[in-house]
Amino acid sequence: MKKFTYSNSGVAIYCLCMLVFLLASCQKEDETNRNDVSGPTFSLSRAGDCESDCIVPNGPYFDKQDTKTVTWGGRYNNNNSKTIDIKYYNTETHFVIEVKSSNGWNDLVMDGVSIWTGGPVAANTWGVYSYPLANGWQACDVIDFGLAVAGNGPPANFDVNYDLIGLCPEGCETSFTGEALSCGTAREAIYTFTADTDQEYIKIQGGLTNFTGEDAIISVSGGNLSHSQSTPGGSSNRIIKVEGSVSECETIIIHVTWNSTNSGGIITGDWSVKDNNGALLAPSISGLQCD
Repeated sequence: MKKFTYSNSGVAIYCLCMLVFLLASCQKEDETNRNDVSGPTFSLSRAGDCESDCIVPNGPYFDKQDTKTVTWGGRYNNNNSKTIDIKYYNTETHFVIEVKSSNGWNDLVMDGVSIWTGGPVAANTWGVYSYPLANGWQACDVIDFGLAVAGNGPPANFDVNYDLIGLCPEGCETSFTGEALSCGTAREAIYTFTADTDQEYIKIQGGLTNFTGEDAIISVSGGNLSHSQSTPGGSSNRIIKVEGSVSECETIIIHVTWNSTNSGGIITGDWSVKDNNGALLAPSISGLQCD
C-alpha cells in the first residue's frame, strides 16, 4: 500500500513539474515572437548619385524609397497590420515626400512637428507633401530628418536621408569661330567649335595663305580628334584637317602658329566644319586678318 501511494505521488510530482516547465517555455516563446513580429521590415531602393547625376527641368527625378510593415493588437501583437510606403526626392526648387499606407493615414510628423494639413488620406492612396529648398542649395547638400506617418494604428517611423541631386547644365548652341592673334612674320590663329549634340565624326578643314614657311605647329584640345596638314601641289600654302568625334556641348580649340613672308592682310583661307555626310554644321569662316 505504501509502495503504491509513493509511486503515484512520484508520478504526480513529475507531471506537475513538467507542466510548470512547459508553461514557462510557452510564455518565453510568446515573448520572443512578440518582439520579432512587432518589429518593422525594411526595403530600400537606390537613389541617384549626387556627384554624377543631375536633373533637368520637369524631371525625371531620382527618388529614394522605403517601406515598413507595422503590426499590433492581440496576444501576439499581430491581429492588425499595415504597410507604409514612402518615396522622397528633390526637384529644381522643392523637396518632395510621397506617402501611401494600406490602412490610410492622417498626419506626417517631421522631427516631432506635425506638418500635414491635407486631412485623412485613404488607403492605398499617395499623399504628397513638399517644401522649398534653401536659397543657394547645391548638389550633395544633405537632407536628414525623422518622419512619422500617423493614423489608423501605431505610427511608422522612418529616417529620411537624402543627398540633393543638382541641376544639369543648360544646353548649348552650335558655334564655330576664328580669330587672328598675330599677323606679322610669326603668325597665330585660333579656331573654336562647339556642337549642340554628340557628333560621331566631324571634319574641320581650312588653309593658310601662300608663302608659308615650315609646317605649322598645331594643337587641338577637346574631343577625340587627330590633325594633319598638307601642301597642295606646287604651292606654298597649307591645308589643315582636324577629324574625329566630339560630345554634346564640348568645346574644341584649334591653335595654329606658323611663319610666313606673305605681306597681305589676310593670313588664312576659308575654314569649315562638316559632319560625316559632308553637311556644314556651322557657317564657314572666311580668311582671318588682324584688326
